[in-house]
Amino acid sequence: MRGRRPSLGGARPGTRRRIVGLAGAPAALALAVGLGLSGCSTGSTAVDATGGGSFGFVQQSAGQDFVPPAERKPAPKLAGDTLTGEKLDVASLRGKPVVINFWASWCAPCREETPHLVELAGQRPGVAFVGVNEEPSTSPGLAFVRDYSVSYPSISDKKGILSAGWPIALGLPSTVVLDGKGQIAARFTGPVSFEALAGVLDQMAAET
Repeated sequence: MRGRRPSLGGARPGTRRRIVGLAGAPAALALAVGLGLSGCSTGSTAVDATGGGSFGFVQQSAGQDFVPPAERKPAPKLAGDTLTGEKLDVASLRGKPVVINFWASWCAPCREETPHLVELAGQRPGVAFVGVNEEPSTSPGLAFVRDYSVSYPSISDKKGILSAGWPIALGLPSTVVLDGKGQIAARFTGPVSFEALAGVLDQMAAET
């Protein structure tokens, strides 16, 4: 089950904002509920929800999409301050695959998947791992990183502005994999398993 980003009314601040007109509110609410409960996406549903256009996703299994090399498109820009205050631009990592994990410390599925991400990051030195922490302050994220011995950096996305431009669903977590050219190659909606992510990374390694 996926962790739901809290709603704007009286909930946790710092989650992704989307302004919806009154006439479109029922449809937007239905879409958000459907994505959050299903924990998976098919075709371009999540892409359209975020205004990202079609990235050529082909569903491999529930919650797991892949993009054939010839169909890939450049990923949206992702740059900002990390939880520890350093500047990080994902574009600087071009030349190697990049695993980008969108997470928050309050998200139970994020806690479920993090040990798998940490283990894979340790086993795959040729792959860059980057987190995107969607919380209004850095303190909870820093505590989470310490508790789970996360070795890779996380960009702080306090207002959800960075993640709003990515082709991911409204709930957390989501994971996107870029190829060495900075193009979106795969997407996981919901907690990612060690086997599923390792399989995608192996599939990408076989392309070269």
